[in-house]
Amino acid sequence: MTPPAPPPDPRRHDLDALRAAAMLLGIVLHAGLSFAPFPWPVQDTRQSESYGLLFAAIHGFRMPVFFLLSGFFTAMLWRRRGLRSLLSHRLRRVFLPFVLALFTILPAVNWVSGWAMASAFEAKAAAEDSIWTAARDGDTAAVERHLADGADMEGMDPAFGVTPLAWAALAGRVEVAEGLLAKGADVHGRGQDGATPLHAAAFLGRKEVAEVLLRHGADPAANNHRGETPRDALKADWELTRYLADLLQVEFDEGRVKAGRFEIAGLFGGSAPGDDREETARPEEASAGFRYVKAMEAPVFSAPLFSHLWFLWFLCWFVLLFALVTALTGWLKCPKPPQWLILSPARFLWLIPLTLVPQSFMGLIVPGFGADTSLGLLPMPHVFLYYALFFAFGALYFDCDDQDGRVGKWWWLGLPAGLLVLFPLGLGAATGAFGLGEGILGPGTARTEAVVLQAVYPWTMAFACMGLFRRICSRENSRIRYLSDSSYWLYLAHLPLIIGAQFAVRDWPLPSALKFVLVLVAVTGFLLVVYQVLVRYTWLGRLLTGPRVRPGG
Repeated sequence: MTPPAPPPDPRRHDLDALRAAAMLLGIVLHAGLSFAPFPWPVQDTRQSESYGLLFAAIHGFRMPVFFLLSGFFTAMLWRRRGLRSLLSHRLRRVFLPFVLALFTILPAVNWVSGWAMASAFEAKAAAEDSIWTAARDGDTAAVERHLADGADMEGMDPAFGVTPLAWAALAGRVEVAEGLLAKGADVHGRGQDGATPLHAAAFLGRKEVAEVLLRHGADPAANNHRGETPRDALKADWELTRYLADLLQVEFDEGRVKAGRFEIAGLFGGSAPGDDREETARPEEASAGFRYVKAMEAPVFSAPLFSHLWFLWFLCWFVLLFALVTALTGWLKCPKPPQWLILSPARFLWLIPLTLVPQSFMGLIVPGFGADTSLGLLPMPHVFLYYALFFAFGALYFDCDDQDGRVGKWWWLGLPAGLLVLFPLGLGAATGAFGLGEGILGPGTARTEAVVLQAVYPWTMAFACMGLFRRICSRENSRIRYLSDSSYWLYLAHLPLIIGAQFAVRDWPLPSALKFVLVLVAVTGFLLVVYQVLVRYTWLGRLLTGPRVRPGG
C-alpha cells in the first residue's frame, strides 16, 4: 500500500544530530569498559567504578533514543516514498551493511578480543613468576617462596584485580587457601570489584574452598561494589560464568559448577543438597517471569552471534513489522490516534505502564540497570517488545508534525531529573548501589522500585534529549552534518579498534581518565580519516548513507 504523498517535510536536523549522538555514545560506552570492573576482553591496570556508572547511565537511554528515532525516520520515509521504497531503502541501508559487517567487522572483533586476552596471559606469564599464578595453579611451594620473598598476601593481581586467596578460591585450590589463611590472609580481603574470596568460591561452585573460608569466618552476606553477595554469585547465568572462566583460564565444567553451587547453598544456611534451595533463592525466582528468563538462556536466544551489530538485526525485524502493521491498518482503515496522546504529558500515562511489562522481566538473573541485551539469532521477546515500544512511538510521533516542539519542551528539567534523580535511585534499587539495595521506600520494595524507575528513565531522557537537540541543532551545521553522515560508519567499525587501543594503553602508568580520552580520540580520529578517504565518496559510503559528490569532482 502506498499512502498519499504529503508535502515535502523539512529535514529534521535536530533529530539527525541526536541519532548520530546516540551512535557516538556507543563508542564512548565501549571505550570506558576496560577501565570498569566489568567482564571485557581488556582489563586496564587503572580501573574505577566511575566508568561503571558512566556505562549504566548511557546504556539506560541510548538505544531507546536510537530506536525511537528509527521509528520516526521509518515513518517519514514511508510517508514520502511509499512502502515498497521503504523496504528497498532499508534492505540497502540496514540489511546489506549488516550482512557485510558480519563477515568483516565481527570476525575482526572476535580475533582482536581473543588476541588481547591471550596476549595478556602470555605477557603476565613471561614477565613474572607471581604469587597469583602460583595460587591459581595450586603450587603451594611457589606460594610459600613468594611469601618468603616479601610478596603481599593481600596484593591484587595487576591483570584482574584478584587477591591470591581469591585466585585459590576461583581455581578450587584447597591446600593453597588453607596455607594462606594459616599465614594470616584476610578471609574478608576484597578484590578490585569489592568481591571477597567467598564470592569467587560461590561463583564457580568450589564447595571445598567455601567450607574452608566459612570455617575462618567468611560472610555469605558480604557485598561487592555492585551490591552482590556470595549468595547472589550462586545464581550467575551460564553465559557470564563460562565467559569469565575462559577469561581467567580456570577449569569450568557446568555440571560440577552447578552441583558445587547447590552444595554451597546448603553451607550458607539454606536448604540442604537435594532440596529446593528455597531459603537461598530470591523471592522473584519462584515466579513465572524468572522461569521465562531462564528459558531465554537457550542458544537460539542467548548465543552471542551479533556483538554490537545486534541493533541492525532488530531494525530489520522492526521494519518488516512496520510494513505489516501499516498494510493492515490501511486495509482496515484504522484512524490515527489523537495527537494529544502523543504530544501532551498524557503520553506518560500509557507509555510507562506498557514499558513496565518488558522491564519487569529484566535484571531477574543478573541485577543491572537498563535493558537486557539480546545477541542471539532470535530476539528475546521481552527485549524485542521493549525496543518496539520506542520504535512505535517514534513512528506515531512523526505523524503528529510537532512543529512547536511540544515533546521535549521541558528538556531543561528532564535532563537533571533523569541523570541526578531517576538514574541514581534506579541504579541503587536495581543493584544495591549507594546503599539502596533494600529499597527506597522500605525493605522489600527494591525490585518494584527498580522496575518503575528503569521504565521512567529512558522516556524522560529521550524526550529531554529531543528538546535539547531541537534547541541547539535546529538549523543545519556543516560540521554536525558531517558527523551525522559519518556516525554509522564510525559505530560499525569502532569496536575492534577500541579493544586494540585499550590493550595498547592497558599497562601505561597514566590516570585512567587520560587513557580513556586517548583511546576515544585516537580511534574516532582514525576512523574519521578512513571515512573521508576510503568511505564517504566510494561504494561503501553510498551503501551506508547514500551518494555523496566529492567537492570539485
